Amino acid sequence: MDRIHCLLLLLLFLPLLNVSASEDSAEIATSASDSTSLLGQKASWLDSKYVKQSITPVTLATTSLAIMAIPDLKYQIQAQLNWNSSEKVNLYDDELRYVPMGAVALLSLVGVKGNHTILEEVAIGSLSYILGDFIVYRTKLATHVTRPNPAWGNESFPSQHTSIAFIGATLLHREFGQISPWISISGYSIATWVAYARIARNRHFLPDVLMGAAVGTLSTNATFWVYDALAPKLKNRLSCSPRLTENGGELSLCYQF
Repeated sequence: MDRIHCLLLLLLFLPLLNVSASEDSAEIATSASDSTSLLGQKASWLDSKYVKQSITPVTLATTSLAIMAIPDLKYQIQAQLNWNSSEKVNLYDDELRYVPMGAVALLSLVGVKGNHTILEEVAIGSLSYILGDFIVYRTKLATHVTRPNPAWGNESFPSQHTSIAFIGATLLHREFGQISPWISISGYSIATWVAYARIARNRHFLPDVLMGAAVGTLSTNATFWVYDALAPKLKNRLSCSPRLTENGGELSLCYQF
């Protein structure tokens, strides 16, 4: 495979590494001072965390749509990057998509302190997955984009594997990224590899994985926004009870009025 094309693919994800790996660390470090300063003056909407944390996913989504808008561009890119269409090499994207979320669970279980409790992490992660999966599923049904290999159907856009990987990577970053930037970089690197592998295996086009990354990142950020805004009001009233079932798992939420 041409190294130049591989580099171009990775460069498309650099904004995610550069912006996301630093924005929350700065936000955490200044949260106390921000709370005080906002009492005296109203921050510009451009300086709000919502805008800053939306830059990366919006950039990814815009790039995805731009590539789709240029005739035949996604096919030209695909022809250069689908070197493993015969799947002679196992790229482990089916397994690696869950690794970032698994890292969140592992760090929590060994006692590494994140920004939320373990139960809160379970709730935020579960809600992020539900939101992201809903957006991906409904978009697939609405668009009916044929996969690079038509034999695999017409549910190519966006990539669910990529969305799942970036949900886990964003949760890992926001919970433990303040400990070391390498935690964030590791999570996003694995998620990026999953996205790349989906193209290399000829399962998705580049716009599919870019939009999947955008959905995964924004779904997780939005869940954090809502949860952190409501948590103080729901403290001691909302309980979360995850449990395993024959078909997978369930998350029960109980609110006391």
